[in-house]
Amino acid sequence: MLPHGQALRLGARRAFGARNGCQPLGQWSRGPSTLTPVAAAAAAPSGGAAVAVTAAPAPTLAASATPVAAAPSSDFSQRFRMLSVADQFRETRQKLCREFLGGGLLYLEAGEAPPRNGSDVFHRHRSCSYFVYVTGVELPGYAALVDPETGHYTLLAPRLPEEASYWVGAVPTLDQLQEQYGADRVCYVDELKSLLAAQGSSTRQLHTLPTTAEKLAGKLPEGWRLLSDLLPATLDRCRAAKTDGEVACLLAASVASGGAHMDMWRACRPGLREYQLEAVFSLSSRCRGAPSPGYPSIVGSGPNAAVMHYEAADGRVEAGHLVLVDAGAEWRCYTADISRTFPASGRFEGAARDLYGTVLAAQHAALDTLAAAPPPGTGGASLQDADRAARVVLLEGLRSMGLLRSGAAAGNGWLEAALDLKVDRVFMPHGIGHHLGLDVHDVSETGPVPKGAVQPGHVLTVEPGGYLIPPLLARARADPRVAPFVDFDAAEALIRAGLGGVRIEDNVVVLAEAPVAAAAATAGLQGRLFNLTVAAGVAKEMAEVEEVMRQEWRPEAAMVMMG
Repeated sequence: MLPHGQALRLGARRAFGARNGCQPLGQWSRGPSTLTPVAAAAAAPSGGAAVAVTAAPAPTLAASATPVAAAPSSDFSQRFRMLSVADQFRETRQKLCREFLGGGLLYLEAGEAPPRNGSDVFHRHRSCSYFVYVTGVELPGYAALVDPETGHYTLLAPRLPEEASYWVGAVPTLDQLQEQYGADRVCYVDELKSLLAAQGSSTRQLHTLPTTAEKLAGKLPEGWRLLSDLLPATLDRCRAAKTDGEVACLLAASVASGGAHMDMWRACRPGLREYQLEAVFSLSSRCRGAPSPGYPSIVGSGPNAAVMHYEAADGRVEAGHLVLVDAGAEWRCYTADISRTFPASGRFEGAARDLYGTVLAAQHAALDTLAAAPPPGTGGASLQDADRAARVVLLEGLRSMGLLRSGAAAGNGWLEAALDLKVDRVFMPHGIGHHLGLDVHDVSETGPVPKGAVQPGHVLTVEPGGYLIPPLLARARADPRVAPFVDFDAAEALIRAGLGGVRIEDNVVVLAEAPVAAAAATAGLQGRLFNLTVAAGVAKEMAEVEEVMRQEWRPEAAMVMMG
């Protein structure tokens, strides 16, 4: 490749013209549009799920962010509307300004494309999630200055050399940037110090993130204080509950990612390598308008499915294997996080069918728990409640499969004894889910996993699994309290047969209440949950998965015209 990237420090700035240009890029661009969820897997047998995208009415710019807690509409399919970049991130920026009570100014940076190897080869840039939440800008080298009291937003652009236009593409003008991103003013990054110096004495506090504070230390005008304790906590609290505009992005990511998952099923055949299936996901999701993965894909066939974060993807897909895929792509940096498990030969059979059915039943139990209306005077179910519901079903299913022994505890006390001893964690060592958003393990005031009752606006994963993990089985065998519960001979026989594990993962939005009856038929609605993965048309019932696998894979079906 041409060795000029080091001089320009442009890394992935060529992405501006391709993905984030100042002019609208068509119906599937990040410009003004409406996304209507439809479960269209059956209607599009070779192309997977589809979305209908139409022009959106002009939004009211002075309105506050539309929270997911808003009263349900009878026309639920129109609720999660894709806004323009400027309007969507104006909402989240205004939310931050309302929540931040520390005074002063807020400063955030996008970061730079990280070096890969050599002096001038870089990884594709991905902006800091906090910066994206405030600006929507996905380009390297940018920064933002926000006055939380007035909401005034200054976008700071890198001052690029003239030759950038013919090495990496057109350099947008400041006016173009202002229009695209809805900034009140656009200046250059190297003007930050003079902008701060021009501020009145009452605002001389600059709030930023800890990593940015280290870079700015000693570089501010005289009299300015640099603080990094309040802004991260406020951003985490704001990002926990999504606006409808954010959910629209997560739904778009689910549509693209779900279609890519099902293309993998269509393309699968014994003898392929795992990385070939991973390549199908990358091709299909990119062609559907989601050009970047939200996290490294996990594609594990047979015994590799028992490795929780398996990324090697160099194993061979064998007849009789189950293939576990955990993969998601981003839309405006919001990522899907979908797991599906499918039979390499196209049919669920024997113990593989039993294990899949057990995990699917566990997921239904967890979803039912979260979807139920809260009893009067309570906050409703927590993710921990859903986790327990799934583990109860998992234990019962494993016992029915003969992997757990009924005689390990007397009578009705077997289940409680198994839970107390954490026998379930031999077969499911991870939790049931986490927050999802700009990060795959998204942030909140309590960290990636919500504590207490789930709240309206939370977007969560629900991902039970069941695995045969040799190290955990060995540990269980060595524990005299746990060993009587496990039939190790049965487990080892299944491992020798190539059975590794199953995980089924959906992404759900918590609503304030169940929508009215007129909206109840909307795909993905379940009580007070809106299941984005189901709304995107991603199959998970065994018969549905097998039906998709009988379809021909046609790569051209994923070629969404981008305009």
